[in-house]
Amino acid sequence: MAAKIDDEPTPYQLADDPPPKRRYRPMKGFRASSDREPDEFENPALKRFLGADPFPWALALCVAIWLGLGLATRTEPLIGFVLVAAGLIVCLLSQIWLYVSIFLEDREAGFFSMLSGWYRVFYLYMNPELAWRPSILAGVGLLMAFTGIAMFVLHAR
Repeated sequence: MAAKIDDEPTPYQLADDPPPKRRYRPMKGFRASSDREPDEFENPALKRFLGADPFPWALALCVAIWLGLGLATRTEPLIGFVLVAAGLIVCLLSQIWLYVSIFLEDREAGFFSMLSGWYRVFYLYMNPELAWRPSILAGVGLLMAFTGIAMFVLHAR
């Protein structure tokens, strides 16, 4: 059939024939995105490095030390200083964890964050998934230190 000059072709059908039916054929060797395993970069950096997530274990260890030294401070007030030292060590280790995570994500960002605290703040603002775990541990470390000071002051009398 010849098209008349008066007929305007539609944008989806330039000929009078019906459009062909498309059949989905997956590419050989590829699986659908729902069938794939999660990408390795979706895991935190230390989980990729160590093979398991150390955060729950580190948090449980900190809480156990906190409770143990807190109870020991009730009997001997000088152990409060040990609790303060343990809290400060936890804060230091959380900062080391933070720097290691930044280095494992991006080496240049790790060097810049070592040189400039402002760069580290902005980098962690852009990548909050790196910062929340060490921040919680740093908070627990500060609470341990404050608890040690308070327990020493209250029980030293």
